[in-house]
Amino acid sequence: MTSWPVNRRRFGFTLIEVLIVVTIIAILSILVIPRATAARRRAKEAQLRGNLKQLRDGIERFEATSAAWPPALSDVMAASGAAISANFDGRGGWVDRTAYDGPYLLTGDGQLPKDPFTAAPDWNYDNTTGTVHSSSTPASLGGTAYNTW
Repeated sequence: MTSWPVNRRRFGFTLIEVLIVVTIIAILSILVIPRATAARRRAKEAQLRGNLKQLRDGIERFEATSAAWPPALSDVMAASGAAISANFDGRGGWVDRTAYDGPYLLTGDGQLPKDPFTAAPDWNYDNTTGTVHSSSTPASLGGTAYNTW
């Protein structure tokens, strides 16, 4: 009479089981990582749009009350007309310091908003036209360069 092992205990995993689990994890990470990266980029793009909107609103309010574009971008945050950096904008328009009713942009830290792609307040501002753009050169998810926004 042959005796067969009735209660055989196994400890651990076989090599095949481990390879299957590692393969499944690799496939899932290949699917998830690009989506997470794109979501992070979309969030930065949304933040960039919001920061540009705030800056442009502040520039337009400055121009509406002072009859000139801000000589420097930081002038939209000036506490009074006396704190404006210059008397003329880039096109030669005289800044009416007495009509200044700012600050036109307030932030929690008292600094200009940061470009989320450069992590610095290094905006491209043209005081002859009042336009402000990102200084970041890569292309957005839509294909346009951030510095054209």
